[in-house]
Parts: sequence; C-alpha cells; structure tokens
Amino acid sequence: MNKQHADRVIKDYIKPLYGFALNKTGKIAEAEELAGRITLEVYQALLKKTELLDLNSYVFKIAHYVWAKFVGEKVKASNQMRIDDNEVMSRDEGFDEIIRQETAGALRREIAFLSHQQREIVVKYYYGGMKISEIAAEMGLSSGTVKWHLFEAKKELKHKMNTIRSMGNLGINPIRMTGLGHSGSPGNKGDTADFLATAIRQNIAFSAYHKPLTVNEIAEELGISPVFIEDEIETLEEYGFMDQLRGGKYRTNMYIEDPSQTKREAQFRLFKEYAEIVVEHYFKSFFSMADVFQETGVYIPGGDVNLLLWSLIPYAGQQLRFKELNRVSDEEVSVKRKDGGHYAAFATIHREFDVSFDSKQYYFCGDMNRDSVEHALKAWQGDTWWCGRQGSWRDNLSSDFISLMHVINGDLPQNDVNIDAYRRLFDKQYLLRTETGLEVNIVYCKDMQTGERLHAAIPQPSEQIKEAAMKLDQAVYQLMLAGQPEHAHKYVRYWSQNSMSSGIMRAFVLKHLVDIGMLKVPDPYRQKGISTIMFMNQN
Repeated sequence: MNKQHADRVIKDYIKPLYGFALNKTGKIAEAEELAGRITLEVYQALLKKTELLDLNSYVFKIAHYVWAKFVGEKVKASNQMRIDDNEVMSRDEGFDEIIRQETAGALRREIAFLSHQQREIVVKYYYGGMKISEIAAEMGLSSGTVKWHLFEAKKELKHKMNTIRSMGNLGINPIRMTGLGHSGSPGNKGDTADFLATAIRQNIAFSAYHKPLTVNEIAEELGISPVFIEDEIETLEEYGFMDQLRGGKYRTNMYIEDPSQTKREAQFRLFKEYAEIVVEHYFKSFFSMADVFQETGVYIPGGDVNLLLWSLIPYAGQQLRFKELNRVSDEEVSVKRKDGGHYAAFATIHREFDVSFDSKQYYFCGDMNRDSVEHALKAWQGDTWWCGRQGSWRDNLSSDFISLMHVINGDLPQNDVNIDAYRRLFDKQYLLRTETGLEVNIVYCKDMQTGERLHAAIPQPSEQIKEAAMKLDQAVYQLMLAGQPEHAHKYVRYWSQNSMSSGIMRAFVLKHLVDIGMLKVPDPYRQKGISTIMFMNQN
C-alpha cells in the first residue's frame, strides 16, 4: 500500500483505535499509550501490504495482537517489582526495555501536542521514512521549510520530554450536560442536543467556556491527545458553537448554566412568588370569562371550559412579554448555522443535589409555532409535565396539524392511503374515537374571524403586572449572573429578560392554579391534547 493510502486509513481509524484502547485499559493515560502503539504497528503493516480483502478485520487483528503484547509487558513489569521487608527492583535488560518503551510512549504523546503541520512532518520523516524532498513535494512546501519545522519540532519535543504534562480537572472529573436546547429554528442536523451529543464534545465546550484555550490547552484540560479532539473542535467551530480567536484560541459560543442547590432553591422561591402575583392580578380573571371565550366560536373539546383554559392560559402567557424589557435582541445571540439553523444554544451542567420540590412538574418546552402557508394554517403548542407528550419539538410536526385540518374539513378518508396519518393523530390524542364517532381533542379556530375574536377576548396585562415583570427580570438576572464569564453576560440577560412570559413561569402558573383548585387535571385520554391551539383558514 502506498503512503498516501496508508495515511488516509490511519486518519479514518485513529478514533476507533483509541476507543478500542480506552475500552481495554479503562485509563486515559494507558489508552493513549496503547492507541499510539497500535496506530504505529498498523501503519507499518499497511506499508508492507499490497492487497487486503478485509481492511477492518486486518486492522483490529493487529490491535488485538498489540493489546496482548501490551498486557504481557505490564504483567512482566509487575513481576519484576516485589515489596516486602526489603524492596527489590530488577535492573535487568527487561526493565531497561520497559524504560525505553515508556520513553517512546511519552515521545509519541508529545508528538501529538505539536501543531498539525509539524506533527505531520515528524510522522512522515521519522515513522514513514520519507525524505525531506518527498515531504516537501507532497505537502507543497519548500525543503527549507520542512527542515525548519523538523528543527523546531525536535526543540519542542526535547523541552516537553523533560517536563511533566499536567491533566486538567475535566480529565479527572468530566462533566455531563443535560437540558441541551435552543431558542430559534434548528437546522437539518438538529440542534444543541445533536451537536453536543457526545461526552467529548460537551467537555470541549465547557473547557473553553470561561476562558479561551488553544487546541493543546483543551487537550490538556481533558487529559487526552489533541489528535482526538481536533476534528471535534473544527466541527463545533464550523457550526457556530465555538469561535476561533487570535492566537489559535477557541471560545465557546453558547450559554451554559452551572446549577447549584442554593441557586435552584432561590429560583424556585422567586418564580413561585411571582406566579402567585400574576395569577392573582391577571389569570384569575380568565375563570369568570367562560361565556366571553365561548362566544368567539372557538372549538372546545367536549365543550369543557377547563380544557380550553389548559390551552388558553399558557398561550396567553405570551401577552406578558413587554417590548420595553427586551435588553438583548434575538439577533445578538442567535447564530446562523451551516445546516440552515438559526438559533441561540444553551445547556445545563448535570449536578447531583437534592431540592425541596419536584422539578419535573415545572417543565415547559415552547413556544412551538408550526405553520403552513400552502394550507393557510397555524398552530401553537407548549409541552408541560401535565400534557404527558413525548418527543418535545422533534415530534411536533406541521403535517399532523395539516392532517387534522383535513379531518375537520371531511376530506381525509379513512383508508389504507391515510392509515399512517390517522395513526399519528390517534397516538398523539389530537383525535379520539368515541361511541358517536371521531372527536377532535384540541382547541381550534375554524377561520380567521374566530381567531381574531379569541385574541381580542384575551385580557391585556395591567401596569401593575408590567412593574412586577421588571422587578422579576432584574432578580433573575442577578441570580443567574453568578459564576458566568463576561462574554456570556449577554446570554444571561437574554434568557432572564421577560421572565414573566417565560416557559418556566407558565409552568409555575399552571402548577399554582392546580394547587388552589382552579384548574382541574384533565382525564388521561384528554391530556395530550392540552396546551395546543390550531388556527385554520388564515387567509
């Protein structure tokens, strides 16, 4: 196999081989050493082979061979050391070989910390056996430049071999993220949860959140070779989750919340207090307006006003958003991403601690707006603990509302062609089977006029509510600001502004209304249809 082909194979297998090594050793330091040995052995073997029937089997056959040899060396080293009344350590040729192996392993680790170009030149020259002129021709450099890089690389390696490379905190105690989400529109590759789906990407993002770091500095913080994170950093930078700054440094470009028990309890008390205020001075009036809402012509499942309020109250929470309180615009924090997404990303660090409340009851995902210009259709939805829907925004499809509209209009026959559409509607409880036939289980407005009457019937908040909203924003901002780096202050402001209309506030409002007996928890067969409103014929 020629060198170019072998180089491509090694590039493709370097991460799988590291994973193999980590799985076998369970220790990062040993995994790097084992992966380095396997990679070198595979590379040298490939250069000697002219034909391979099964490349993958061949590579991992070598990996298992090197692993067996690696274990044998460790066992031999262990047998050469005995501690009893008198400590004895063998100094025979076997031990000297171990020293040489350890030195070679350290050298390979330090080669990994060279710049990408210097690392490539060193590997080609010392491990690939290429001449300087051949390296220069292949890389499009002059021979003098290649010589200079080799000289600088050797100088750097000599210096680093005489120092102890430290491992950062994340290499010893890596973090795990939860609640990864977005504000805006995800692209065809998904959102934050998709791009930061792996532990290594989550720790890369967190490592460069509080201060900019180079690739090597990130690698040291994670206790891992730069070889295994360069592509990951490149992808995160390419899709806007990291920014490349001067001096080859990277800084994470998203909002990361690092919670604590104290902060969570303070946040709970704050939102509970203001939820009681907004219920007393705004939402309570909704319960005396049943006739007003019904006169708009809005469709109410089963004619049950309680079901209407389960959708209308969280929907009306948007009325508590005041322009004057917008200190940071969407454009200031949203990133236009390569896959068509345009959103601000956020995540929360998973920390183990107990709180005095059931956090699941205060979950909210929204506002989720779906529309179809072609069908003159709009729909709003907010997921809460009370609705029991699964899949969040990913399972909130415009096509479901389009299908439901066709059912309402009587032009979606129940036949084999539409079986999947009906299955979705029944599974999501947007549509129910009853003794008298099919029943729509969400609130909807049949035409534009009905929608306009419903919107006009929703009360406007008072100046008292606006003043309370201003105080809440400042309190939330000060609470969430603690421990955040300066570059993230705009994110803190963005996610703390208009907290009175936030999803978390609406979840607290619903919980309080249930606790005081004003809202009744819907029957299980009704639950998935709540917190949803569809607007038809919007032309």
